[in-house]
Amino acid sequence: MSPSFVIDASVILAWHDPREYNAYAEGVLDCLEKEMAITPPLCCFEVNNIFRLFEKKELITSLDSEKGIAFINNLPILRDGTSIEFSMPLVMRLSREHGLTIYDACYLELAVRLNLPLASLDNELLKAAKASGIEIKTPKTHEE
Repeated sequence: MSPSFVIDASVILAWHDPREYNAYAEGVLDCLEKEMAITPPLCCFEVNNIFRLFEKKELITSLDSEKGIAFINNLPILRDGTSIEFSMPLVMRLSREHGLTIYDACYLELAVRLNLPLASLDNELLKAAKASGIEIKTPKTHEE
């Protein structure tokens, strides 16, 4: 099975943060029952960093983090293996063009390079994706 969309850390983390959880995030999670997503390797660091911040703020325990990471690791989410040297020129260009952080531009670069829809909760990234001709992943929600 090959990936059918790019997913960013905002969606993945929404599954673990009741303050951010919403129908869109739930719909993307449902999509993973039949589809595979892809993400840049950076996503692993972003997700782990947020879990660690949640621990420091005592919002979750280390066991909660471990369970969350195990849950994510068992999902059909592929980590892109393209070399940084290959992807960074486009990441830099997209960052400049759309005023994105390098981190967000990594997700957009992957979507552009693979011509895949993007699943994100980040409004600036979604705006840049639309401007770049990238489709936004629109799963059916439980409200439909």
